[in-house]
Formats: sequence, structure tokens, C-alpha cells
Amino acid sequence: MLLGQLRVTTALRRAWPALSALIATQAWVAAQLAFGISVAPDSTRLALLLGVALVAAFVLVLLLVDSRPRILRIAQVMVGCAVFQAFFASAMMMSDLDKVPFLDKVFERGGASGTFINRNHLAGFLEMNLAIGIGMLVAQLHRHPAEGWREFLRRTIDTVLSPKFRLRLYLAIMVVALVLTRSRMGNVAFFSSLLVCGLAGMVLQRRVTRNATLFFVSLLLIDIYIVGNWFGMDEVVERLQGTSLAAETRDEVALDSIAMWRDHFWTGTGADSFFEAYVYGGYMNANSLYYRHPENDYLEIGSGFGFIGFALLGTAVLTSLWQALLAQRRCKSSIRQGLGFASMMGITSVLIHSFTDFNLHIPANSLWFIVLMAFAWVAIAEEEPYR
Repeated sequence: MLLGQLRVTTALRRAWPALSALIATQAWVAAQLAFGISVAPDSTRLALLLGVALVAAFVLVLLLVDSRPRILRIAQVMVGCAVFQAFFASAMMMSDLDKVPFLDKVFERGGASGTFINRNHLAGFLEMNLAIGIGMLVAQLHRHPAEGWREFLRRTIDTVLSPKFRLRLYLAIMVVALVLTRSRMGNVAFFSSLLVCGLAGMVLQRRVTRNATLFFVSLLLIDIYIVGNWFGMDEVVERLQGTSLAAETRDEVALDSIAMWRDHFWTGTGADSFFEAYVYGGYMNANSLYYRHPENDYLEIGSGFGFIGFALLGTAVLTSLWQALLAQRRCKSSIRQGLGFASMMGITSVLIHSFTDFNLHIPANSLWFIVLMAFAWVAIAEEEPYR
């Protein structure tokens, strides 16, 4: 923009509530460092650098993703990254290899993890990309039912021979990997967000038609009953059934985190300072284990950033989610509606998953999440009537 090579887009101008909240969050983290609020300045300094980078990524998406080809291109790249992760993770889990030359990690048979250290974080990554892929399929749905069996047959053949079929195959590969992660909350977050957002999307886009209904029903049936069961959905169900407070230790660290946040409610202990505040601040009780994260994004952000930072980040996320809903209701462009759906489902899935994990503290996942937030503002920006 400064060199005159980029113009200020409608998306960037419209996104001022979320962008202002994100910038204010980084200013607050800088204040935590400047006024000695953080108990772990080195960790908070790294959090500030990551936060500035994420804000820059948010702005770049708003500036550069301004046309249908660019929307499709960024969606293809993001889904392509997920397909690689899914294929690699599935292959490593099904093979006898426990190490590969270019990764300093040991692969376990208990769950697929890909290049991620934790299988739950691969699940979070796949959830967001599945939302993008489904959003792009939604953009290609026919708005009106087929008139007669000939048109239905023509549409079916056209679908099989078109890129839509390839995208559907990619979604199946990602679902296989998601099931193979054996991540309880990862699978719950994906399928629940698909069900809720699918129904909401049909209503918002005024597509409560036979085609849209069959599309979402086929996603659930094929992914759960065919792909999921073939690759071990029953093992995920068994893990869910075996979950109890007596067997879990996350509830103890959650209670410790609540006590920490209560003692530093407004200002927090410093961004990403949980481990130091937890272990050395006297909040770790005798029954708790050593945790670097409280396995809950809300508690970690609240105890670290304080209510001030928590409210600012919440403002950015919720305003973006609201724009994703509006984009599906107001926009006439199918690609904009699909992008709004991708943003809505991806954000919702991560928000559900965040109750029992810390995906937002994994750089790759936080980058994908901030891009999904930007997608909402790109979708609602009435810049040009591209379809």
C-alpha cells in the first residue's frame, strides 16, 4: 500500500473492529512486558512476536484475497497442505516405521499425528481444512433441483468428471486421518460443527432444498458410517465412552488455572507464561501433573492475557464469526457464501475443540485460524459481483 502497488480493499476497511481488537491485543501484551506484569518475559516476548506475525497475516489476506481466482487458489493451497498431512499421518500410522530422517520425533501406533507432536493438534488442523473444503463444495451446489432424470443424470456425470469429485476425495482422505488421530474432542468438534453449521448454512443461504439436504446427509453418512467405521471410528467411540473425571487429569489443571486467573483476573500473568506461573507460582497442587499448557485455550488465554486480553481476542473472533453468518445471508455470490460457510464451520469447530486442548497455541493452527477469521471479512465485502 505504501508503495502504491496495493489498494485498500473493502474487506480491509470493513474489518476494522476485528483488526483494531487484534492490534490492541498486541499493544496489551507489550504493556505486560513494559510494566513488569509478565512472570515470564521471554515467553511473553515470543508471544508478542507471534501475535504481530498473525496480525500481519490477517491483513495480507484482507488485501490480497480479492477475487474468485485468489479465493480458489488460497483454498487449494490450504486444503493441499492438509491432504499431505493426512496422507503422511495415515501412512506412518499404518506402517511399521517409527522414525523418518527429516523429523525428530517417534511415531506411535496409538494415533496419527503427521508432522505434529500431538495427535490432537493434527485433528485441529484437519478440522479447519475440512471446513474449507466443504465450504468450496457448498459454493458449487446447484441452487435448484434437477428437472427430470435426464438433468439429474447429466449433473451426476458432470460432478464425477469435474474437480468437485476430486475435492470430495480429498475430504474423505482428511476424514480418514481425523479418525485415525483417535482424538476424542477433535472428532466431536468436527462432526458437531458439520451438523450445526450445515443446518445453519442451509437456512442462512436459503438452500433448504433436496440437493443441499442430500449433500450434507451424504457427508455425514459417508464420513461416519463408511469411511469412519472402516478406519476405526469405534475406537474413538470407546475412548469417549471411557472418559470420566476419575480417569482424567485435565480437570485438576483446569481448576488450578481457574485459581490462577482469579488471582490475576484483569491483567493476567503474561501471555504464554502459564508453565512458569503454574509451576513456580504455587498453583500446582499435589495431585496435579506437570503441564506446559492447561489443555484449555480459554483458561490459558484468560490466565495469561487477563480479562483485558481475553475480551479483546474474543471481540476479534466473535465479530468475524458474525460476519461469516451475514455473508451467507446477504451475499448473492455462491463463492462468497461458500467462503462464509468455511469460516463459520472452521471457527466453530476450533472453539468447541478449545475446551479440552490448546490448538490456538500451536503456530500452524493459529495461523490457519486467523486466516479463517479473515475469510469472513473477505466473504462479506461487496467488492465485485464475482460468482
